[in-house]
Amino acid sequence: MYSISEVSKLTDLTARSLRHYEEKGLLKVSYRGANGYRYYDEQTLQRIKEIKNLKEMNFSLDEIKDFLRLKEENLEESLKFRLGKKLSSLDKEILRLQKSKSEIESQLLATREFFDGKVLNKGQRRVLMETIKSEILTSLKDRKEVTKKDLDYLKREDYLIDTEDKREFLKAVKDCLQFAKDEDIKVGPARGAAPALLSLYALGWNDFDPSEYNLIPERFTLTDFNLHIDVEFKNGKKFIDYCKSRTCNLKEGRIEAFKLPILDIIENVHNRLGFEVDYNAIDNNDPVILDLFREGDIERIFSFHIPGDTLVSKHFDKTYYREDRATKMLSDYLKSQPINDFQDLLNIEAIHRPDNLDTKPFMREYIDRYPRAKKEGHYYECLSPGLNEMLKPNYGVIIYQEDIIEIIHEYTNWDYEKCNYFRR
Repeated sequence: MYSISEVSKLTDLTARSLRHYEEKGLLKVSYRGANGYRYYDEQTLQRIKEIKNLKEMNFSLDEIKDFLRLKEENLEESLKFRLGKKLSSLDKEILRLQKSKSEIESQLLATREFFDGKVLNKGQRRVLMETIKSEILTSLKDRKEVTKKDLDYLKREDYLIDTEDKREFLKAVKDCLQFAKDEDIKVGPARGAAPALLSLYALGWNDFDPSEYNLIPERFTLTDFNLHIDVEFKNGKKFIDYCKSRTCNLKEGRIEAFKLPILDIIENVHNRLGFEVDYNAIDNNDPVILDLFREGDIERIFSFHIPGDTLVSKHFDKTYYREDRATKMLSDYLKSQPINDFQDLLNIEAIHRPDNLDTKPFMREYIDRYPRAKKEGHYYECLSPGLNEMLKPNYGVIIYQEDIIEIIHEYTNWDYEKCNYFRR
């Protein structure tokens, strides 16, 4: 007879494991002494050896219990069936692991060859696209709760990575973001066509989720992948030079950075306050935001010096964007009509542009129509009730390219890419 401590040494099992096997019905104590101690015989040691062998073959304790019972009852056929079923299960798991290993090796090879500038075959391109899509989806899950709408949106954005040139652009964008982080350079929101993509939101370029604003990804399929990035004025040159170096060899898309003093101003305010203001916590419809626009107080909205090498100054270089003239025109226009909410403000900005007035005289009719619609409403008799409902945030007026695409989509049932092509 062996005590539990002796059995533990002989079998490399802890006393706790032996007691657990006893509780599960796998072992029975051969003899219990007057002091209550457990003792085991040679037959039990052999049974423990069998249990350990079966565990090494990936059987569960419940399965082991059944196998030992069948063996004791001499039910050979049942035992063979159980073992055969387990073997088949293991074979399937081995095949799954081998397939998974092969896929990972293919992903690594395709990624290495792509970034080494080699031409990929069709299969490698597919593997690389799936790898990039998986990365984007994983990153998106870290930022928000992913819905079916988001998955559909990402699927429709596949054109972003359908060629090696576009995938190289995406890598350059990630490199620029990483460079800013490594150098502790503050960058503002990215603008242009590319930032209106859910994929770039997923990768952390900005806090703008295009799916929440009903932007249509297909609208950007025929648009250049231009990315304009605002960067702090004080330390911005290093980032601007890096973006230029990453952009110069791109065949698809451009990445340009522009110094923006407001980022330094915000940083100085935070330093003086001793904490960072959470601007995202301020509602867009807060009077703090809207009242300055309602009063047409452009000086306070843009109350800082505009250096010549900033993006803002470049807009004012054109004749119709002379700073004093553009400021007065916008101020007068803002004061000429009530601003109901932030969406209303976005609509005004989309319609009222100095270049529209100078180069497109017919735009005056559209500019005048919008404030009338805010007072009286606007309803298109030629459109369905559903489409008129869609236009309610615009007070019934067709303003955005997405509005036109949705109208074409409803009456033709074409896919969005074809609707966008027709719109253009």
